Amino acid sequence: MLFIPDDFELDFEGMILQIKVHTISNRKVFEIKFPDGRKNLMISRSKVIDGRKVWMSIPEGRQPEALPIGAKIVEYFKKQ
Repeated sequence: MLFIPDDFELDFEGMILQIKVHTISNRKVFEIKFPDGRKNLMISRSKVIDGRKVWMSIPEGRQPEALPIGAKIVEYFKKQ
């Protein structure tokens, strides 16, 4: 049986982020809703040329937010 994550919340920099999980083209994409009114952020893990997996914003341009929030998502699932 495949693990299918449910939507969840994360405490990040003093805010509670709402995380909605989507599957697009067989990939998990996480939609982050911020309580401070900024635009939702979509992120997914992608493999880069050297084989590492990194968090990417969709569309590109919000990497400074994607990387630390992605790391918190990884922590969340490790605790589950």
